[in-house]
Amino acid sequence: MEIKQIGNFQAIALILIIVINHLVLGTPRTLIAETGTGTILNMFYVFLVTIILVFIVTKLFNNFKGKDIVDISEFLGGKVLKFIVGIIYILYFLLILSTTVRIIVQDLEIIYFENVSISVLTLLIIASIVFVYKYGSSAIIKCNSIIAPIAGIIILVIAFSNIQDFSLDRIFPILGFGAKETFITGASNIFAYSGLAILYFIMPMLKDSRNFKKISIVSTILIGILIIGSVSSLVLSFPYIENINEISSLYVESRDISYWQVFQRIDGIFVFSWILALLSYISVVLFFIVIIFRKLTNTKKEFPVVLAFAALTYAATLIPNNIFMIRFLEDVVFKYTNIIVAIFSSFIILILANIKYKFVNRKNNLINNEIKDMPSENLYENRNT
Repeated sequence: MEIKQIGNFQAIALILIIVINHLVLGTPRTLIAETGTGTILNMFYVFLVTIILVFIVTKLFNNFKGKDIVDISEFLGGKVLKFIVGIIYILYFLLILSTTVRIIVQDLEIIYFENVSISVLTLLIIASIVFVYKYGSSAIIKCNSIIAPIAGIIILVIAFSNIQDFSLDRIFPILGFGAKETFITGASNIFAYSGLAILYFIMPMLKDSRNFKKISIVSTILIGILIIGSVSSLVLSFPYIENINEISSLYVESRDISYWQVFQRIDGIFVFSWILALLSYISVVLFFIVIIFRKLTNTKKEFPVVLAFAALTYAATLIPNNIFMIRFLEDVVFKYTNIIVAIFSSFIILILANIKYKFVNRKNNLINNEIKDMPSENLYENRNT
C-alpha cells in the first residue's frame, strides 16, 4: 500500500473515527455500569491520566522519528519481537474490528433492518469497503477526514439536545459506588481512549513528524470532549441508563430529540451518520492491518491482502451466536484487550526501547571518546589491523 504523507487534520480524523464508533458501540453504557453516578467525575480523572500518558508517549517517540511501534520493536528485540508485536496488533485490530462491526450491525438490524439477516447485512457492508479500496488509501483517508468530524459533531448535538431533561440530582452520590470504584477500579475506564493506539503507527505517515506531539494532544482533548459529553448527557438524562442493553444508548437518546415542527425524529440522521462512520471505521482499521502485514511480509500486491483480511473479519463477525456472547465481547473482551494491547503493552515497549537507545548511545560515545584519545600512531596501527 502506497502510504501518502498526511496532514494534521487527517491524522486526527483517523484517530477520532475509532473512538466515534466505540461510542456508538455502547462504550458510554459500559463506563456507567462500572462507576454509576460517579462516571462524570471518573471521566475527568481518566482524562487527566490519559493526557499525562500521551505526553510521555510523545517524549518517548523523540528518539524514533519516522518509526512506528513495529519498527521500534525490531530495534528492541530484533526481527523476532517485530514479528510478535506485528502479529499481536493484527489480531488485536481484527478482534476489535469484528466485535465492533457485529455489535453495530446487530443494533442496525433491530432498529431498521429486521427483515435482513446479520450475515447479509455484514456482507454488504464489508463488500462495499473492499470496493472502496480499489481507489487507494488516499481516498480512504480523504473520505474519513469528512466523515469523522461530521459524525463527531452529530454525537455532541445528540448529547446536548436533551439538555432540558438534564437533572443535576442524578449525579449524586457524586462518587457513585464509592471512592475505590471511581478512582482505583474505575481507572480501567481508560479503555475508552483505545483509539489512541493509532498514535503508535501514524508517525511514518506524517508530512512533518514534528507535529506528532500536537496531533497527539489535540486528539486526546477531542476524544475527552466526546467521551465526557456523551457520558454526562446519559447520566444527567437517564437514572438507570446502565439497564439499557438492547441497543446503542446514544440511539436511545436520539429518539427523544425534536426541533420545533420541522424535525420531529432525527434518529434517522443519527443512524445514517452511524452507517457512514462504520464504513469509514472498517476502512481505516483494515488500512492499518494491511500496513502492518506488509511490513512483516514485504508483500507487494495489496488487494489480495485486503480481500483476505476482509474475509477473516466477515467470518469472525458471525462467530457470536447469541446476545450474551456479544455483550461478553463488548463488556469484557473488548475492554481488557484494549487496556492490555493498545495502552500498556506498547507503552512498555517504548520505555524499554528508550532504555536500550540510551545504553547503545552511551556505549558508542565511549568508543568514540576512546578513539579520539588514542595516540595517532596507535590509531594508525589499529586501522591497519
